[in-house]
Amino acid sequence: MDMTITTRHSRTRRAFAAAGALALGLIGVAGVAGSASADTVGDVGNIDVTQDGHGSLVITKYERSSSNGSTAGNGTPVTVSGDTINGVTFSIQEVVTSPGNASLDLTTNAGWTQAQAIKSAWSASAPTTLPSGYALTTAVTQTTAGAGVATFANLGFGLYLVRETTPLAEGIIDPALPFLVTIPFPTGTLAGNSAEWLYDVHVYPKNGVTELTKDVIGADVDDAFYTQAGHVSWTIASDVPLLPNTQNLTQFRLVDTIDTAELAFVATSATLPTDVSGYAVRAYAAGSTTPLAGLTTAMYTIDEAASATGTLELRFTNAGLTYLQDNAQGGHVEFDVPTTVVTPGTETLENDVTSYVNSSVLHADAEQPFGELLVFKYAETTGATPTETPLTGATFQLYADGNGNGYADTGELVTIGGQTSWTVTSVDGTLHIAGIKPGAYMLVESSAPAGYVTPTGSTLGSAENPHDVTVVAGAADAGTGVNYQDVENYQVDPWMLPFTGGNGVLTFSLTGAGLMALALGFAFVAFRRRKRAEQH
Repeated sequence: MDMTITTRHSRTRRAFAAAGALALGLIGVAGVAGSASADTVGDVGNIDVTQDGHGSLVITKYERSSSNGSTAGNGTPVTVSGDTINGVTFSIQEVVTSPGNASLDLTTNAGWTQAQAIKSAWSASAPTTLPSGYALTTAVTQTTAGAGVATFANLGFGLYLVRETTPLAEGIIDPALPFLVTIPFPTGTLAGNSAEWLYDVHVYPKNGVTELTKDVIGADVDDAFYTQAGHVSWTIASDVPLLPNTQNLTQFRLVDTIDTAELAFVATSATLPTDVSGYAVRAYAAGSTTPLAGLTTAMYTIDEAASATGTLELRFTNAGLTYLQDNAQGGHVEFDVPTTVVTPGTETLENDVTSYVNSSVLHADAEQPFGELLVFKYAETTGATPTETPLTGATFQLYADGNGNGYADTGELVTIGGQTSWTVTSVDGTLHIAGIKPGAYMLVESSAPAGYVTPTGSTLGSAENPHDVTVVAGAADAGTGVNYQDVENYQVDPWMLPFTGGNGVLTFSLTGAGLMALALGFAFVAFRRRKRAEQH
């Protein structure tokens, strides 16, 4: 981009000594915004006046890391470690005389003396305040893109003020400090480039950055993720930025926001079901996966005063800010938040969070989808045209086979909104179980309709009765079989009833006659024996 600034120049072919020129800006390898040393440059070679109006300032923006940002720059193009940042806007303004709007004539000793005097009186905390007799031209801006680069081209010789504009790009917690730079810029005693002039000046300002994420605590951490379907716990993770030595961590807040029609925060004093993740705060050092042991509850507060209206806040106290600054720069903080599902359904529930780290404000969200299971309970009528007759009265339970053994085991019973069983009451034989987290389950018929047999294996520890079902996010569809399971029941076995009709009567008559004849025979034998006994 061409930068057009109306100035007046007075040129000479002779280049003069430039006292203190290296102190005019922070430039080079890993420079952070601020001043370099005030060492005298000494004699320099001639300035090429044909480069006036053809100079440039190339800004490459980097994230501050532990491996950069500690060495002042020198204006040369170098390789810098770390990630570049796009979307950061810089402005450049030339320092000119007032009145007159004339550029400082850096082809003369007088011009360099002016520049040094301005630099000595200038402060990054009040960058637009200049000594009497000087002013700033209208700002021209460029935004970093590609590999974090913003280039100001076609610059004339002079002294320039460079600033990172506000509002800050997302995730940046601290802007690069303003700095002054000259075109041309002297190399001074730089090894390999001694006593040369840079007409294309490279600077590498750094930003402290932070990132914010939010995730559902899944079954890999929360053992009761599936069985306690009415609870959803969330983990918020926010980076602790790397700060320059001149800055402190002034605030670190995480504000969680929910829709109270869908979710409710669990009270910090409440007792949660076993294996459901509760409130927890952890801090990590840079590159570590082990929580720091020194973080205590006295270093932060969990404000639940507005939880009924859907807001809960984690705020680090002054002691906590000091602890994070001393131990967790470049690391991150994790905050676990438990919630309950207000109305089980088939929709996706969202949870939003906002982080406030120094001047950075970031937003993130996470979601937990839910599905439903449609059960059709029936008995099949055999005949020329078999029909499926809907049944009511059957009771079902859901089990999450956490250990994968195919059995409905103790501890695997699913609870949704405090309910652990569901009974078919609809005359069409259908049962809708809503608020199920997507996954694999076992559907168990624990009680059959009156007059029907409860399937074998309806008790715990059996693999015979359960129906393996897979629930996906969204509603059930019997037509496609999505989130659908039909379950057949059989009547109790009938017992034998007496025969009726002629053959039946004949059978009973013959049987009765035989019994009577047998009885008479026994009586006659008994009579004969008694008679013989009397005769003797």
